Amino acid sequence: PVKSENNDYIYPNSGPSFSNYSTIGLIHLPSARTHPEGSLAFSWSHLDPYIRGSIIAYPFSWMEAAYHYTDINNALYSDIEAFSGGQTYKDKGFDLKIVISKERKYLPQIAAGIRDLAGTGTFEAEYLVFSKFIKNIDFTLGLGWGDLAQKYHKNPLESFSDGFKTRTINNDTQGGELSIDRYFSGPVDYFGGIEFFFPNLNGLRFKIERDSTNYQT
Repeated sequence: PVKSENNDYIYPNSGPSFSNYSTIGLIHLPSARTHPEGSLAFSWSHLDPYIRGSIIAYPFSWMEAAYHYTDINNALYSDIEAFSGGQTYKDKGFDLKIVISKERKYLPQIAAGIRDLAGTGTFEAEYLVFSKFIKNIDFTLGLGWGDLAQKYHKNPLESFSDGFKTRTINNDTQGGELSIDRYFSGPVDYFGGIEFFFPNLNGLRFKIERDSTNYQT
C-alpha cells in the first residue's frame, strides 16, 4: 500500500531551493540541505556585480558538489588595462558540502562545507550549518569563516590549535591549488535565517536571512 501525508497536498514542491550563490540555501547563505542522490542541477544567477553559472551534482544524498564560473563585471580581466580591453574579470571555483548528520525528530541536520575549494580564493569561505524543520518553517543557523566572517568573532577552534587563530593571505595563486592550512582558520561570524513555506500555494516560499558575507573583501 502507498500512504501519503496531509503535508504532501498542503505543501507540494517544498524541497530545498537554490540561493543566488547557486547552491542550496537561503538567499545567499548555505543551509544543511541537499537534493536526493543522483540529482544534477544547472543554476544561473545575477547579483550585481556577479553573474554566475553553476553545475551542481549530488553523487550521494550526503554530498553537494558544485562548479562555478563567475563574471565579475566591476573588475578588469587583467591588472594591465590595455591587455584587458573591455574584458571583465572571470573566476572559476569548486564547492563541496558534506552532511554530517541527518535531521531527526528533535535534532537538526548538520553539514559542513567549503566554498572556492580550489579556486583563486575570491569567494573563499568555510562553514558549519544546522537546519531544522518546525512545521512549515525551515530554520537555519551557521558559523562561517573567510568571506562568511564579517564581524570577526573569536574562532572556537583556537581551543584545539593556535594554527586556527590567523588566516594567512595567499596572493601568489592563479587558482586550482588547495590551501588546507587556511581552511576553518581565522575569525568567525554567525549567520542564519528561515525559509517559510506558504500552504496550498504549490511551493511558494519566503526567505529571510542574516548575511555574514564580507563583501568589503
